Amino acid sequence: MLYLAWDIDGTLLLTNRAGYDALQEAISDYFFTKEPYVFKHTLAGCTDSSIIKEIVTDIKGSCTSGWAAGLLLKYEMYLKQNLKLHKGHLMPNVEKTLQYIQENDPDITNLLLTGNTTIGARDKVTEYGIARYFDFRHGGYGDLAEERDEVARILYTRLLIDGLIQQDETDKIIVIGDTPSDAKCAAAIGARCIIVLAGSEYKPEDFSDCPPWKIWEHLPDDPAEFIRELTES
Repeated sequence: MLYLAWDIDGTLLLTNRAGYDALQEAISDYFFTKEPYVFKHTLAGCTDSSIIKEIVTDIKGSCTSGWAAGLLLKYEMYLKQNLKLHKGHLMPNVEKTLQYIQENDPDITNLLLTGNTTIGARDKVTEYGIARYFDFRHGGYGDLAEERDEVARILYTRLLIDGLIQQDETDKIIVIGDTPSDAKCAAAIGARCIIVLAGSEYKPEDFSDCPPWKIWEHLPDDPAEFIRELTES
């Protein structure tokens, strides 16, 4: 059995800034601010919980669990609304690849390994019509830990607990993402990583610190080729 741990934003789909706008609305609503919040760095590869903590600390001077939980709930509420308003899209060959796996290869399970919250992740893949292809129970989500490496360890532990893999079988997990954080969290659990650049803001040279197993410009046009690539040693 292989477990494909997919990142969402930039890998499976692009929401056309639905998440960014939802976050701005949540900040304004929760903290009664008037000016748009200015982020100090890219949000790509970050977890929602780390982003929320940074915002709250910046605005309030410290971050309590209550403030973080309140802002996160507001964000999830506005995200659901913004996903319907923004015209994003799936990345090339995503849906036909997921469908092919579901219909032709019972030895491959699709999971989510994402910085999105559990609810946010489900809302995004549902809005874009691909939720049916994923096992949500064994995924790793950005409300479970602040660091992406820890999110990967949670996914790995969930598979271990249910006896789906053994301690020495991390090669059965393949992380598919678009940022150096995806490559690093795969390395943190001893998994392989495929970087897909089609929706990424990064270039191949940006992965030199933690080289992935493979770097592709986009998912293969032929899903059967995708499967063949996965089974290479």
